Amino acid sequence: MACFFLPSGIDEGGSNQSPFAPPPSKAQQACVSCRKQKRKCDKILPTCGLCARMARPCDYTILDTIPQQQPAQASSEELATLQARLCELENRLNNASRTQQPPPPRQPLPPTMHINPEILPPLPPKPPSPLWSPSAVPSRFPTSLFLDLDAFNWSTTPIPAPNMPIPSEVLDILSRGTTVQDTATEYFHGTHAWFPFISKKRMELGLSLWEAGPELAFLFLGMKLVSTPVNNGVEPAGNPLYTAAKRFWASLEQAGSVSLQFVQGMVLVTVYEMGQGIYPAAWISVGVLGRWVEVLGLPGFRRGGVVLGSVTTWTESEERRRLWWAIYILDRCICLGNKRCFCLPEPDESFVLPVDDKAFDEGNPTLSPTNPLPTTPFTTQALSPFTRLVQSALLLSRTLTHVRTVIQSNISNRPVPFSLPLLTSLATDLVNFTQVIQSELSPEPPSPGTTTTPSSTSTFPPTTTTTVSPCYTISLLPSLSIALSTLILLFDTYCTPENQHLGPPLPGPEAPPLQSPSHISFAQQSMQGLRETSLKIRELSLELLDLLVLPSQEKKLSPLCLDSLYASMATLHWLWKEGGDAEVREALEDVRRCISRTSMRWRVSREYLEILKRQDVSFAMAFRAESGKSCLTRVDGS
Repeated sequence: MACFFLPSGIDEGGSNQSPFAPPPSKAQQACVSCRKQKRKCDKILPTCGLCARMARPCDYTILDTIPQQQPAQASSEELATLQARLCELENRLNNASRTQQPPPPRQPLPPTMHINPEILPPLPPKPPSPLWSPSAVPSRFPTSLFLDLDAFNWSTTPIPAPNMPIPSEVLDILSRGTTVQDTATEYFHGTHAWFPFISKKRMELGLSLWEAGPELAFLFLGMKLVSTPVNNGVEPAGNPLYTAAKRFWASLEQAGSVSLQFVQGMVLVTVYEMGQGIYPAAWISVGVLGRWVEVLGLPGFRRGGVVLGSVTTWTESEERRRLWWAIYILDRCICLGNKRCFCLPEPDESFVLPVDDKAFDEGNPTLSPTNPLPTTPFTTQALSPFTRLVQSALLLSRTLTHVRTVIQSNISNRPVPFSLPLLTSLATDLVNFTQVIQSELSPEPPSPGTTTTPSSTSTFPPTTTTTVSPCYTISLLPSLSIALSTLILLFDTYCTPENQHLGPPLPGPEAPPLQSPSHISFAQQSMQGLRETSLKIRELSLELLDLLVLPSQEKKLSPLCLDSLYASMATLHWLWKEGGDAEVREALEDVRRCISRTSMRWRVSREYLEILKRQDVSFAMAFRAESGKSCLTRVDGS
């Protein structure tokens, strides 16, 4: 923030402190700020007294004497002409900077001049360059929205747009040829296939471009970041696109940016962090998104209208709803491996599921009816892939809440009563949900609105092979993978009593005993369910390997599919160490090969392989230690 100093001899009120000081120079008219506020101005140069007291810039630019009227709306042709002129000016600046001649080399010192380096003082160390430079424009965001919400609502204070330029590094990335058009095309053919929360129709019509600014540039940068694979030899956290996006993120927050496009860009950056294994940054980013949901008032339109403005179209209302569900999905999925608390609350009965993806992309509300959350079952209606992804996150949330309750109660030595009907209902819902998705993974996917029934009422998934269609698989794979991961989480909690504790297993007599025959029966069924579910994921990994042969399908691969592969690999690894089954060993190698193949798109797969590798090393060291002890025992005994 720029600092403004008063001329010597003049106080904040603009009066002379000394009678001998020369009279200050004055402007011919009042400054711009005093004229706009209709305040009396002392016209002192360079800063009037009122502007000096308010610590604001003082501008004496001569304005037109004609009263200002409401500016007319620019036509589409005028906007296109202005954008073309802006692109031409940016290209000229870029060409001028590239063709600039380097400075001439320094001339060497004459041979007669000799400087003794011992008499020179040491040079001060060069200060490190900051991670991001602070914004020169202060935030104009109304703080009453957080300090006193009632006062904010009564005063109807408007929320100004951020007055900040787009960083030069971002302009350099997005202004290369047709980068913006290519980025949008790659995004909507890739990530949008499994995570459609940005309106494709509004982008095509240019409705978002009318409000073009730094938030839109940040959204395009997030699209390019999540659509561009990381090159070999480059760390994901050191990716220039990622570092530019994080700096831009911080600058927009500092400038007080609040918009739908800004939060959409943050969601894409968070997906990149989760897929590339950048932790704890991904965990922190999901928490930040949870706070932004409260700021924007999503998904309710009455609360959201305070900050985002009123909804004008059906597509815009659906886009806001999908943004909330997208953050909800990330919030639940990032807790799969750590079983920590959520940031977003559970949706209540007033929530509505997303509409059909095709209707959302085409902006046609007549293609799909609205599905209320309480009255839409998991298994009786064929829904679009994004709705299935939401349902899988809801099932995951139920299971994680139950597992976390069991673990915390055992830690506090107040175990919850074992409820076999509750566990059976939860497991049945998960199994039936996976079977319905497998039935939709057919060469001809069912149309929305048709009813389907699960093929079996068994508590555990069957082991038959599923025929997968490449044209429809990538969009449904995330929801199927999350459901299978949730099944393994539930079965793993109850297959052995030690797993109901957080941390290393308790040894020997300290392990909690099974308290009832129904508990023992469900533990046996959980062991069987772990094996069958892991083998089912093995079949899914083989189908995924065939799909990833096509580069177009690799771009559509979701990082939400990878936890199920790791859960299956870890379970098969444990079963093989326990029994040494050849079938389990073969399945383990197939899943490991699939995870290794997905690491070309998402680097978090390498982290999963590294975790299993460390388990192998620990197992080998423990086995060698036990073998050494047995050898010493035999030697001593002989």
